[in-house]
Amino acid sequence: MKKIFLTFICVILMTISANAQYKSFQFGLNVSPGLNITKLNSDFLGNGLNKASFNWGFNGNFYFVENYGISTGFNIKNINGGYSYNDSINGNIKCSISNQYLEIPISMTMRTEKIGKTRIIGNIGYGIGFCLSHNEEHKNIDNITIKEQPEFSKIRNSLIIKLGIEYNIYKSSCITAAFVFNNNFTNIYKKDNPLEHNVMLNTLCIELGFIF
Repeated sequence: MKKIFLTFICVILMTISANAQYKSFQFGLNVSPGLNITKLNSDFLGNGLNKASFNWGFNGNFYFVENYGISTGFNIKNINGGYSYNDSINGNIKCSISNQYLEIPISMTMRTEKIGKTRIIGNIGYGIGFCLSHNEEHKNIDNITIKEQPEFSKIRNSLIIKLGIEYNIYKSSCITAAFVFNNNFTNIYKKDNPLEHNVMLNTLCIELGFIF
């Protein structure tokens, strides 16, 4: 009986020791310069523009086992784009978009075992963005602003895919680098917008982060 009890205690201690070898919660910050890609889903729209932007945010990782967990946080995303279309009254119109969103991502995080001090990390999930500000200009060939504009949706929905590396620098502190594709899958304009424009703004970023 004594041997069984000692064995049971040893198993518990080994389990605690194994669980203590990784940190179940991580908190960090990131910056992500990137390219915004304008996707046009209306046949009468053309010349989708790709523009650079700079984003930043905070993230938290909750690991329920060492290499699998859930990530969330928030990102401030500055998304720029543009396109052109023809108007029966004003002729060719050029549209320029500059929006800012507060995005809250919820995703599954996976990482490999350590290769030296490095892990490969993958992340896939959903991001809901709330429009903080929007600036849109529609101008004709004479550079005169056209007042009739579609109304923006207050919500942006996206699929987020991330692939990168995590490099340990001291205890639980790490630096990270990843490619992030943020695929907007709903129209940035309201469904009943008078011009019937259907536009999505995707982003491809290089995310650099620090985890505490």
